[in-house]
This record gives sequence, structure tokens and C-alpha cells, in this order.
Amino acid sequence: MRHCFAVPIKDFSLAKSRLRDQNISEVSQLARTLATKVISELGSDQVVVLCESEVVSEFALELGCNVAFSKSSGLNPSVQGFYDSVTELYDRITVVHADLADPTGLGNYRPEVAVEIVTDHQRLGTNILSIPTGARFKFQFGENSLALHETEAQRLGLSYVVIDSGPWIHDVDLPEDLP
Repeated sequence: MRHCFAVPIKDFSLAKSRLRDQNISEVSQLARTLATKVISELGSDQVVVLCESEVVSEFALELGCNVAFSKSSGLNPSVQGFYDSVTELYDRITVVHADLADPTGLGNYRPEVAVEIVTDHQRLGTNILSIPTGARFKFQFGENSLALHETEAQRLGLSYVVIDSGPWIHDVDLPEDLP
């Protein structure tokens, strides 16, 4: 199976706005450190970093990743554009957010169901989403994305599973999420 991990990364100087709003210091460095851990755990040869920033592109290339530079603005258009363009290259993509607190074991992740959704610890968001290419899946990351992604899988008649335990449900969005 031809499988890639797509890791969308926002410009480090703009990332983690909820932490910035709480006056947390060194948020840019935190975002870079979290992304490095995720990519390192996945193995850079399996990773395509989706970005809109030259800084992030250079960061990804330094780590040995492939880069898909998006002309779209925002997470969903960037991921959707990548997904729609890689049907001939990959049988499956797994979107992994770069802010996982503990990405241990990600490099060994092999999905077993058509759609696998790893939710966040609040069971509202989507930290990891693995789907087959060519399914015409519409990405809806953001508020209540777990329910939206479940509905999308149902709309397409794809079997799905929600994973709501383990280290990957913990992302870093708020001060209380900090390691």
C-alpha cells in the first residue's frame, strides 16, 4: 500500500494562537519542537509537510521531508488540495497534526479501517485522520471536527472507527495542555 503522512504546519510565528492569547512565552519554539517530535517519530521519508510558509518549508526540508507548498490559505483548503492531487501517488493519506504532546509510536501506525479518526482528549477535535485517496472525502478540521468527519465517512459509506485513548489524543492548544 502506498501511504503517506501529511503533516500540516502553520508558520511558527503564527501558530498556537490560543497559547499566545494567554501570554505563554516562546510559543514559536514550542510549535517547532512539537513538529520536530512528530516528524521524527514518523520518519521523515514518509512525511509530506503541508505549508504556506517559506520558513516551515525550509524547516521541513532540513528534516528530510517532502514539502507540498500550498497556495491556499488555511488548514482545510491546504489539506483538501493535497488530498485531491495525490490519488495517483498514494492509496491512503494520514493527516497528523504537528502539535501532539506525545507522538510515541506514530511511525508504526497502520490503519485497519477505511477511515480512522484519532480524536482529541476532549472528544471534539481530530488529531489524526487516515483515509483512502479517491474517496472524495471533504476535510472539516476545526470546531467539532470529530462529529463532522464521522458524518463525512457516513455520507461516503465508508467504515470508520474513532480512537479516543492513547497518547495521540493529547494535543497542545491551551496552557493546561502544556507538557
